Amino acid sequence: MDGLFSHAASANEPGSQDDYRLPERRHTVDVPVSADQAFEGFSEYIHLWWPVNKFSHFGPGSHVTFDQGSLLEESEDGELHLWGKVVHLDAPHTIVLDFTLGMETAPPTHVSLDFRERGTGADLVLIHDGWSAGYVGQEQYEHYTQWPEILDYYARFMGANSQLDR
Repeated sequence: MDGLFSHAASANEPGSQDDYRLPERRHTVDVPVSADQAFEGFSEYIHLWWPVNKFSHFGPGSHVTFDQGSLLEESEDGELHLWGKVVHLDAPHTIVLDFTLGMETAPPTHVSLDFRERGTGADLVLIHDGWSAGYVGQEQYEHYTQWPEILDYYARFMGANSQLDR
């Protein structure tokens, strides 16, 4: 029965739907500080700039923190919600996360943050990929579209002009 529809690609053949991979999402934001300071501002002070009123599990009044190898949100009542696990850390250059915020029932995606010196400042390059296959991957891809706005909060916290106006 395998050859019943000979014009249809097999699931294992190149070009089949199973081989299709959604593209990574890549965003760069520049800040007027050194890469070391950019890293510190992102990781140590995330609770000051992350827009929990718009992008969080618990909403206003909560705060975000990196703690014990995890990215966590804590509610006003002290309840914790896991956003992701740090799978690679090379301070002050790179943070890689298995990320699940808002898609906790799906396998984690991957968020890579790379802090690079750039003349009189630094670039933060965020790459979000590792989407699941099929429908779940498409849902993940469509869910994680707010990085430019989130990174704009970070850039302004670090002293840059809005990156969204460019």
